[in-house]
Amino acid sequence: LDAELVFNKNPLLVSYIKDLKSWYDNKLAVIKNKAVGQTFVEAFAAGDCQVILTSVGDHGNIGRTAKQGMNWGVAMLPTYGDATRHSSYVGGASLWVLKGHSDAEYKAAAAFFNFIAKPEEALTWSTVTGYIPVRNSGFEYLKKQGFYDKAPYAGRELAIQSLTVSPAGDAAPHGIRLGGLLQVRTEIANGLQAIFVNNADVQASLDSAAERGNQLLRRFQQTYKNVQLP
Repeated sequence: LDAELVFNKNPLLVSYIKDLKSWYDNKLAVIKNKAVGQTFVEAFAAGDCQVILTSVGDHGNIGRTAKQGMNWGVAMLPTYGDATRHSSYVGGASLWVLKGHSDAEYKAAAAFFNFIAKPEEALTWSTVTGYIPVRNSGFEYLKKQGFYDKAPYAGRELAIQSLTVSPAGDAAPHGIRLGGLLQVRTEIANGLQAIFVNNADVQASLDSAAERGNQLLRRFQQTYKNVQLP
């Protein structure tokens, strides 16, 4: 409940945003979205740009839509030479079971969870979406089937490596759990938009985004004061 945003105080992150801004100003990088008629994934698949940073979930889509004959591959997110690599954060949606339903509905929910937890279903899910298996049994099953050994799936195993690169005891793989996370992300997005679209000062804009996000966190803290969160 007493979480605080401090990304604006991270020298490497601030340097990274400044680098991105300089690349953008010098036409080395462009912003692509539906508003300009082509998303960055579509631009990459069409061969209109050389590099994108995106989720492994886009791997399948790129494989299906890439320009014929295009030679492409994947790599871990780049780091600065003097930086220590940490595990990337897991993303994606979650499935929740809520209170207040019948025994029959809970049995159905349990049956569904048991179904999607099967290694065979992990293979189906990873094949059609590009996302990674969420259980070791699914990952081992995919390897046993040779899933990562051939196109168009080769390279997706890098996502597993990226998620598990940190040594034991590193807090990075634990992910982000914040009250009002969606609203916090919106404030960060607004701060980045101010930098790239309105030419706002990088440090000042990040400071402002962190301040607005922390106001949301304090509101969440007050709302759930003295509550034991699950």
